[in-house]
Amino acid sequence: MIVVTGAAGIIGRALMARLQAEGIEAIGVRRDEFDLSSGNSLARFVGRRPEVVVHLAAAVPHSVHYPDSDFSAAITRAIDSTLFEAAAYWGCRLVYASTCSLYDKHAPEVKFEDDVVIPRADSPYMRAKYDGERLFETLPSCAIMRVPAPIGPGLPDTVVAKRFLNQAVAGQTIRVWGTGGREQNYVDVSDIADIFLRAAFSSATGIFNIAANAPTTMLTLAEAMIKVVNRGAFELSGEADPLEVEYARYSNARAYEQLGWRPRKSLEESIRSMYEACNENR
Repeated sequence: MIVVTGAAGIIGRALMARLQAEGIEAIGVRRDEFDLSSGNSLARFVGRRPEVVVHLAAAVPHSVHYPDSDFSAAITRAIDSTLFEAAAYWGCRLVYASTCSLYDKHAPEVKFEDDVVIPRADSPYMRAKYDGERLFETLPSCAIMRVPAPIGPGLPDTVVAKRFLNQAVAGQTIRVWGTGGREQNYVDVSDIADIFLRAAFSSATGIFNIAANAPTTMLTLAEAMIKVVNRGAFELSGEADPLEVEYARYSNARAYEQLGWRPRKSLEESIRSMYEACNENR
């Protein structure tokens, strides 16, 4: 049996659907059912020992619920503390969702798991995730998955990919800032669910980059949106992009070598699944 925290999130929903399809028993922990930051016992809530815990829950800044503040970071740390205590009590394996944003985004080099990361002073959330990695790596069996930018159905309207999609669907012109060269590293939620499932049933430990083979520029993202939706247009707005110098280049070689994983879905396939979900919800 697997316990999945953050089961109502974009990755959590994809993972729970995959587990159900595989016939694997899973208990999804959702915020409206059990508050992981309350200090209450997760072991008591679940009731029996799982083989694996997949820990996705956090006070993520992209969510409409949480700003990137010290208050939100304290929630993330409290959640992590609850999970650490439960995993230590159960003596089970834990797979932890961290973030590729811990790397220096201003460095153009491809980032590897052994590269030094420094918690960003301007992001309480990043400091909390850095602390989370340090906490969970002390467990006997833990895989830390550094996730870049998930893409697929269920993205919040606050992130760029969903905003571009909404504009294309509405037949509007997507206005791309700067040269359009700012990078993001998109991985489909179904591919992310696949690597978490592989990690759950593996003995591999340590840090893994869960990344696309290559990053996507904002200009490429806008072009792909228009191509898939077959509506709208895009243009360079002439407005400066303050994040133009950010790079999202991460090696996924370790995930392939130790877990046999590489992303399968293309950017256009991910956009198409988002577009189909939008049509279903109308």
